[in-house]
Amino acid sequence: MVPFFQKYRIFLIVVSCGLTLLGLALWKGRHEEPLLLFTIPGVLLGVCTYLINSKGKKSSNVSGDADELIKWNQLKESGAISDEEYEKKKKEVLG
Repeated sequence: MVPFFQKYRIFLIVVSCGLTLLGLALWKGRHEEPLLLFTIPGVLLGVCTYLINSKGKKSSNVSGDADELIKWNQLKESGAISDEEYEKKKKEVLG
């Protein structure tokens, strides 16, 4: 389900904005039905799309950090860099 939201995130953001604006345009203080039918689902869709996409970005960052630490650990184990250099780079990557 997450790849669907990531693949169509631009479309979902446009739909979210459209629903929100349509609900506000139809509402104009008359009745609450347009507000309930369009605006609230539009806002919820936008928030869900944002949260799902921001979660995906963080996980890919963690993967990149892990790969870099593995690379530096292999360099340390092969003797190409010292333990101190490895620890320095580890702190840089993690912090």
